[in-house]
Amino acid sequence: MEQRSTLAIMGAGGVLGAKLVEQALPRMDGTIYAYTHGATPAIPAATSSRVVWAQLDIADAAAVVEALNRARPTTVINAAAMTNVDACEDQRDVALAANGAGPRHLAQACVRLSARLIHVSTDYVFPGDDAHPGPYLEDAPVRPVNYYGATKLAGEQAIQAVCGDQIPWLIARTALVYGHLPGGRTNFVRWLVGKLQAGDRVAIVNDQFNTPTLADDLATALLALVPRGTRGVIHLAGPDLLSREQWARAVAAHF
Repeated sequence: MEQRSTLAIMGAGGVLGAKLVEQALPRMDGTIYAYTHGATPAIPAATSSRVVWAQLDIADAAAVVEALNRARPTTVINAAAMTNVDACEDQRDVALAANGAGPRHLAQACVRLSARLIHVSTDYVFPGDDAHPGPYLEDAPVRPVNYYGATKLAGEQAIQAVCGDQIPWLIARTALVYGHLPGGRTNFVRWLVGKLQAGDRVAIVNDQFNTPTLADDLATALLALVPRGTRGVIHLAGPDLLSREQWARAVAAHF
């Protein structure tokens, strides 16, 4: 019988995906398939003989089928997404393909392979308005107020519809993920530190609250859930509810 790999990670070129690859290596003995939309990240795992790196656009249904048929994973973690909120508004077709159609393609492939699917979603499926400001429980009504949130909700709904009771699936919603990845995209922390180190003054809003989530911690939690077989929808986010100003002051104090 053909030996199946244990884990396939989508979005391995991003900060969360790279952390997943790094942390999965010492946790498992088998091969890890790491799929990126662009270049391989500059991390030690990039040269590991146990990690197979490949480019993959999850919006391409045929490419997803081909890649997963070759890897035959038992578990797929999807950390791939178009997360730039403004870009999602401007490039709606691209955003829906990545965040809505992509998860559907993965779900369909996982059903054919009887593989488990863990999908990373977002708090943007909730409104965050004065009437329903959060924090939110898993069964809170969803109502995205921008196109990014709408596309991520479409991805959630696709996974639930396709997977149903056929395979175990898990949707993990998170919030405001940050972390360091050499050569990776900027985030609020890196942007703020760069501005302050340059001596610039910055204006930070004080009426937006969230639970910042360190990518390293999120990766640890997701990998811990793999052997537990947890199903359904869960929320995974940082422990502290902060205004954007409070977070900025904490970042400034740390650095």
